[in-house]
Amino acid sequence: MTSSSRYLASWEGFWGSLSGAPDEVLWDADPAHAAEQDLALFRDYADPQLPLIDLGCGSGTQTRFLANHFAEVIGTDIAPAAVEIARTKNAVPNASYRVLDVLSPYDAGVLHEEIGDANVYMRGVLHQLSPSDHAMAIQSIERLLGARGVLYLVELSSEAEPFFARLIEQYGPPPGLARVFQHHITPGMLQEEHLTSLFPPDRFFLMKTGPSHVSTVHRLPTGEVVKVPAFYAVMRRR
Repeated sequence: MTSSSRYLASWEGFWGSLSGAPDEVLWDADPAHAAEQDLALFRDYADPQLPLIDLGCGSGTQTRFLANHFAEVIGTDIAPAAVEIARTKNAVPNASYRVLDVLSPYDAGVLHEEIGDANVYMRGVLHQLSPSDHAMAIQSIERLLGARGVLYLVELSSEAEPFFARLIEQYGPPPGLARVFQHHITPGMLQEEHLTSLFPPDRFFLMKTGPSHVSTVHRLPTGEVVKVPAFYAVMRRR
């Protein structure tokens, strides 16, 4: 089984299993706590007239928010079930949704030929991939960006693993996290210092990076929203 087919089977199973109940998807946070914080970090670097690709859009919650700030937004996901949810629940006139495998640079090139250079928004995608697949994914990103696009990524940081360990020890596993594991999805973490090896300086110019967090839909008994330690980066191609 190829990496793509393995990811497709897991994510299609995950999205196809949802009932539509609120808070099923751990990371499907209110955009006011997710995409809005991200937008503040990269909007000054990105041309709003270029299309924006929400890579790994899931249900399209963040895609719909971003469509308020860019002329055209395209949400992409490997799972057709996710794309169908996004089309049904988060349709707006300047947003569209389609299936795209980030491990297929050819497909990324076809999309680039169709729409031209694009900005790319990527929230928690790379840490879901095996390290051996990172290079292929970054080739796809490179093709989508072209000469003028800007990449914004936010990924779980090295602090995320001990954070989850403490959370589970104190409160038990969040239901949304347990659902992910049920579909044989095993999220990893990225080390911040790996940015340079993942995005080599001879191919990418790093404009900005720093600590961040990924908001979730899970609330503690105290009412506090769980925010997982993360880091962000803004970059473009050389």
